[in-house]
Amino acid sequence: MSTVPMGSVDNRTDAAELTELARRFFSHDPDMIADPYPFYRKLREYGPAFRFKDRILVGRYDDCRRILTAPTTLQGLAVKGSRFRTAVDLLDEPHQVQLRETFMFYEKRLAGVDGAKHKRLRRLAQNAFTPRVVNDMRSHVEEIVERLLETIRGRTTVEFISDFAFHLPLIVICELLDVPTEDRDKLRAWSCDLGLFVGGEWSSDPLVESTHASVFALREYCLDHFARKRTEETTPLLRALLDGEGDGDRFSEEELVALITQMIFAGHETSTNLIGNSMIALLRDHRDQWNLLVEDPDRATAAVDELLRYTGPTQYIDKLAGEAGRIGDVDIEQWDTVSVFLASSNRDADAFPDGDVLDLTAKRNPHNAFGFGPHHCLGAALARMEAAIVLRVMAQTYPDMVLVDDHIEYHRNHMLRGPAHLEVELGQEVSQ
Repeated sequence: MSTVPMGSVDNRTDAAELTELARRFFSHDPDMIADPYPFYRKLREYGPAFRFKDRILVGRYDDCRRILTAPTTLQGLAVKGSRFRTAVDLLDEPHQVQLRETFMFYEKRLAGVDGAKHKRLRRLAQNAFTPRVVNDMRSHVEEIVERLLETIRGRTTVEFISDFAFHLPLIVICELLDVPTEDRDKLRAWSCDLGLFVGGEWSSDPLVESTHASVFALREYCLDHFARKRTEETTPLLRALLDGEGDGDRFSEEELVALITQMIFAGHETSTNLIGNSMIALLRDHRDQWNLLVEDPDRATAAVDELLRYTGPTQYIDKLAGEAGRIGDVDIEQWDTVSVFLASSNRDADAFPDGDVLDLTAKRNPHNAFGFGPHHCLGAALARMEAAIVLRVMAQTYPDMVLVDDHIEYHRNHMLRGPAHLEVELGQEVSQ
């Protein structure tokens, strides 16, 4: 990573204080997971970068964007990276092998490569996952939401995550990939294990074991699924992924398995968290903004972008330094892990005045919730559409819904933030 100009060093925040906040955050302190934003504010105040153990933390808007587009940073969880080296030194030999195999699988994902290889894989993926595919899903997503509403009608209270929110993105991604209904729960379980891994402690023997088992169970499932669907009728998306397009190029089996794994995980885990986080922000923290949505449900599409900025699910993404350099006044060694805090950058006052305020009517700069640059999330349009439909339909149907308990239990995950449970009282249903 070459030395690049960064924002000015402030250092009003004491390094020892920031170290303690980072320790609590990466140790899954429940209070920090529930409200990480004071930590992010301290990170931005400190300077362009802060070294914590085996990673460098970056939290300012402009600095995050520079790193996400820098040609000498590499995406992914490479076995050369500082976090892998730290974790593997703490494991016995069998678990070292499992962790290395898991990393090597992850590196085949679209999010795990850069340069010419990334351009090739992304072109193939975009040839299949076109705007038309997403737009054609709209009426069907609305039908799925209506079906889910039928399962909660007549009830006073519901557990919004397990009864509603997690079903929608899971059904959508499984239908796009032609996954049978009876297999959805298996894919959800594997996806949940992957979520625990990306935001977990890699030196934990049980986590390494469960992740390795789930990754390779999902791999075997996908290989079998592809073998069947190559000779059967299937969905347009899966057919395009299987056949490939452009210059006769196509995915290898392993590349396709890795891409589908990423789609299942991102299409389910992060979308569920986005819906859950949005309901908390609107029903508990900013009821006035929920009332705006109730008054004008067509505001939902614009509301999703403000909610992504304010309470997006992905807290940070890791990149690796392809070469030595500096970020601000922090020296970077080759293969150092640079944690780019997207959620922090989306509250940076230099980019978002009153960034700690949720305002569905505000005109904002583009947020970083889906990343920025070459690795901008491939499924961003689908995630936006799903969340907007849910918000619009719930505001129309249950305008008086409230949280049963203001205290929220979040998943024990510092990378992907979202509620584990969310009990709501529906209130009077409004007929449409």
